[in-house]
Amino acid sequence: MAATDGERPWRNVTAVGGIVVRDESVLLVRLAYGGARGRYLLPGGIVDPGETLDEAVTREVDEETGVAARPLGIVGVRTRHDPGGNDTYVMFLMEHLSGEPRSDGRENDDARYFSRVDLEAEADVITPLSRYMALRALGGECAMLPFDGEFDYGSAVRDPAAWRLFR
Repeated sequence: MAATDGERPWRNVTAVGGIVVRDESVLLVRLAYGGARGRYLLPGGIVDPGETLDEAVTREVDEETGVAARPLGIVGVRTRHDPGGNDTYVMFLMEHLSGEPRSDGRENDDARYFSRVDLEAEADVITPLSRYMALRALGGECAMLPFDGEFDYGSAVRDPAAWRLFR
């Protein structure tokens, strides 16, 4: 790996965010650390080794909020590079299945659903990307790449359960 400053290797990070919709509202968490501390954003995080993107977003939403949700499909990908690495963020539209939002007490200090009115009134405390995507989801304006469960991976794949196709 090439070093960026002579000391640290270049990092490639893949993270996920869940746009969990329930009753015309979207689930957000208030971050308790870092540059976005005190602002609301989509629940999510870094994809762990051995996880597919949809498994990671399901796990992250549950861990951060106590809400069980099902990924319906990919609705956005944000990619960027900063000094030190690349950062890819994949956003899923998700269906609320069960549970009431609660803070995880570590990464966030609040978890709650925001209506369209809340998203518009509280714009200054919500990260711009989270607000933008939440409003698009509530307005039915998200083009979605749904999971394709019919594709036959055949004998080329060692473990079909470890593969996903969204199209």
